[in-house]
Amino acid sequence: MASLSEQLDEMLQEIGGVVNLTIEEREEVTQAGADVLAKNLKQATKDAGHYNADREIGKMTHLADSVDVGNLDGTKADGSTAVGFTKKDANHARIAHFLNDGTRFIQGDSFIDNARENSQKEVLEAQSKVLKKYKRRNEVVHDSGNGYL
Repeated sequence: MASLSEQLDEMLQEIGGVVNLTIEEREEVTQAGADVLAKNLKQATKDAGHYNADREIGKMTHLADSVDVGNLDGTKADGSTAVGFTKKDANHARIAHFLNDGTRFIQGDSFIDNARENSQKEVLEAQSKVLKKYKRRNEVVHDSGNGYL
């Protein structure tokens, strides 16, 4: 399998001509990929046994239900979209880190790492679909002769 860098280069060659995207357009592209990764991360969390459907939910949600998509707090808007576990009702990010990597007392199971790796192709396809939409739009603008629609 090609590395992520090689896959991105291939995707850029395929959709060539899409440059100078606005921050909002970049956000749409990264959001498409982030939504796919979030869905797969939720499922991977459940599949790894980190979900107990019978547990009574009080103030703290299940780990799988705490996957969140959005911008990182304290960062400027640059078109990026982050995927991770929330800290709203409990520090789910910390708990997920321990379960993924392990500790002295817990055997890690790499469920986050595996979800990221297994989602690469699907994420790139979702992002490519949005980028192709922008490429078609740019072709229409440039084909009209005067640069305007």
